[in-house]
Amino acid sequence: MAGPQAGAGNGAAASSSAAGDAQAPAAPSGNFFSSLKQAFKQDLDREVVRGHFDVGSPPDTHRYYCLVDAKTGKSEANGVAGQLVQRPDGMTGIKAGAVSFYSCVTAEQQGILVTTGYTLSAAIRSKTAPAPAAATATPTPPAPAAANASPTPAAPNATPAPRAAKGAEVAPGGAPVAAPVAATVQTEILAVYARFIAGQNAHDRAAVSDVLLDSKDFVWAQMGGTSLWGHKEAMDAFQEQWKGTWTLDPQLKEVRVASVAPNVAVLITPLLFTQGDPGGKPSTVPIRWSGVFVKTAGGWRISSIFITPFASWHAMSGP
Repeated sequence: MAGPQAGAGNGAAASSSAAGDAQAPAAPSGNFFSSLKQAFKQDLDREVVRGHFDVGSPPDTHRYYCLVDAKTGKSEANGVAGQLVQRPDGMTGIKAGAVSFYSCVTAEQQGILVTTGYTLSAAIRSKTAPAPAAATATPTPPAPAAANASPTPAAPNATPAPRAAKGAEVAPGGAPVAAPVAATVQTEILAVYARFIAGQNAHDRAAVSDVLLDSKDFVWAQMGGTSLWGHKEAMDAFQEQWKGTWTLDPQLKEVRVASVAPNVAVLITPLLFTQGDPGGKPSTVPIRWSGVFVKTAGGWRISSIFITPFASWHAMSGP
């Protein structure tokens, strides 16, 4: 995790460390489905950072960033974990973003959103609706008991990172990851799944390839009963299918994510699959999409995909 722009938010982090010894503010919880919808439509090339907030008590804290669309001026509802990057236009962008279940609106209302150090262009500011006073105010001062205590020195430009699940990888430098662990893993898995769906619907080979495990052991168990082995073989098959109609429509209310072992998770969800030959009439069928996710040095990757058809959409008994 990269820190904010030089000098941005470091003082706030130090003061929040002192306050954390007294009483940490309640996490700015948001809406589960809102986070999923944001993940599926997220375009990090167009979005810039307008502020950040921290969740948890030191040293188990995690930082989330609030984004705004640089073209429309619309602010995203949920905080995003990821790596900050400096854009050519001087604003701060983000990459490898994972949408969280924490609300930026609630963070503003609680006065814990730090916006100092993040530059927005005049064009974006003119399109953005005036934010509540809490959005530009400094974080809530520490309680009196903590105000007289010596704050814990913060490492220069350090950003708290999440605590990994038991047996899982630890962030660089041994930084712990935010609790609850299950929520963090679920957020990361759903972010990868959202990138997979977006890449499939855009017929973007690079985007899909990036989230699949680059291995000959990758397997795609297809709807017709055949299995396709190998990363390149799967990508070639996808690209051939994309010549016609190929659209995936996940049914978000029934998605399930399970952590089955350290660094291994399973996502199961129904979705509507629309397919058609070039120039032909497409048809839509319900399928159950299952994916095995493994955590690599480069992040979570999909190592296996299993497609199961079912006769009737209304016959579903659960994901």
